[in-house]
Amino acid sequence: MPCLYNNNIMPLILYSYLTAEILAPFFASLIVINGVLFTGRVMQLIDLIFTMNISLADFIRLCVFISPKLLLFSIPMASSIAVIIAFIRLVNDNEIIALKAAGVSLYKMLPPVIVFAACTALATGFIATKFIPSGSVAMHNLFLKLATDKISNGVQAKHFSDDTGDIVIYVNKINQATGKWQGVYLSDLRDSEHPITIVAANGSLISHMEDMYISMDLHNGSLHREDGSISQTVTFKDYKINLPVQVPKSIGRQNLSKSSMTQEDLLRAAARSGAGSGKGAHFLSEYHKRLALPAGCFILTLLGLALALRGRPGQRNMAMPLGIGFFLLYFISLTMAENLSASAGIPVGLTMWLPNIIFGAITIAIMRSTAAA
Repeated sequence: MPCLYNNNIMPLILYSYLTAEILAPFFASLIVINGVLFTGRVMQLIDLIFTMNISLADFIRLCVFISPKLLLFSIPMASSIAVIIAFIRLVNDNEIIALKAAGVSLYKMLPPVIVFAACTALATGFIATKFIPSGSVAMHNLFLKLATDKISNGVQAKHFSDDTGDIVIYVNKINQATGKWQGVYLSDLRDSEHPITIVAANGSLISHMEDMYISMDLHNGSLHREDGSISQTVTFKDYKINLPVQVPKSIGRQNLSKSSMTQEDLLRAAARSGAGSGKGAHFLSEYHKRLALPAGCFILTLLGLALALRGRPGQRNMAMPLGIGFFLLYFISLTMAENLSASAGIPVGLTMWLPNIIFGAITIAIMRSTAAA
């Protein structure tokens, strides 16, 4: 077997075999992890989905827009788990012992794992830098469109509509071709102590996609406001009311401002705010996080190999619980680094990359110890 390994064909056979052993559990793990994460994500939105009466086509779009953030977590986890499962099987079936007897050391098994880890890291990086920004904007726009359609469809001629919560709308006539309203009556009860009544000749519902809000634009009317015993009346030519839109907190404007930006946008925003300021650090931490995650995926995948090969046939292999533990610990440390980046007193880049440095050192130490065993 040692002489066969020296043959030029033997390494290719070995690498192909190890790659095949890794790919099967990777795709299986990816499907299971995504299924669990997707179920949890949809459960957070279930009330909103039924409230807005989302169609099948829009639900499919919602699933597509949710996917990038799920993959950002599931790909690194599936990558690490796949390597652990593959090499635990090889250990339990004594194949690792046979390979070592044939002169195949740990380092000679590394090339296919390194290539696999690099591929999953590149996929994670592409999702983090390209899909996350576009997916965040598209998801928010979808909810904004659904909210606009719900309000627009809820407003019927000569009927009172309360689909906007504490704002009651009555429209005398609707132009079906343009969607413009004629003879608008509106009661705004959001401030119960100071209710507002508006009567306008015409109006329309406008969806502001760039600024992420819906407004009702009214023209040629009057506003009546009560303040105790005092009643005020103001006439206007143009008047705008921003309507409340029920959008999940996870895709609200505060989260959207950062997640929807490209890498270039984040750097420009940090430069405008000042790299040393809290707001600048807020943007820089997101910039470095998107780059640190792929590197973390690569490190955790190699760590999975080192942990799996420490097991012995016939003994309980602790690689899986240890691998999951290290994975969770890595993401916790990355989140802590993100929270500390604005106040740590050290450069944001170093703070965000510190978990990778620590886990990289741990991986190298365990790898060397495993190779020497």
